[in-house]
Amino acid sequence: MSRSVSELADLIFAYYPKMRKMYRNLVSIKDIPISITQLTCLHILNQSSQLSMSELAADLCMSNQQLTKVIDVLTDMDMVERVCDEHNRRKFYARLAPKGTELLNSLKNEIDRKLGYVLSKKSSDEIDKLYDSIAYVMSYFGYREE
Repeated sequence: MSRSVSELADLIFAYYPKMRKMYRNLVSIKDIPISITQLTCLHILNQSSQLSMSELAADLCMSNQQLTKVIDVLTDMDMVERVCDEHNRRKFYARLAPKGTELLNSLKNEIDRKLGYVLSKKSSDEIDKLYDSIAYVMSYFGYREE
């Protein structure tokens, strides 16, 4: 059976709010004044040593002006550091600060704990199938396991 691109778009459109809700249920950011966009920025910076503001804006699908506001807040929270390019004083990079790394590690541990509880009644075969399915979908969006 062959599915149309439109059917795939419908599935992704329906899936996104559920995935976002699942993520929000797995991490408690109620006590942390951080938006999903800011959290996504931290996740992206966690994948590389540092990114130029233009690279980071492209990864977040936003303008440099919008990103500046996001980075300003994260810098004020000591979660991100701005680094000036040594060859071009007008070019800045963003990198994860220790407090940002600490937050991401804390959230990862929380996800591990909550997923462990949610999946405790599932067989290892079911967990493997879920992992393989998610990894397969992610491969379409450029994710590669390290």
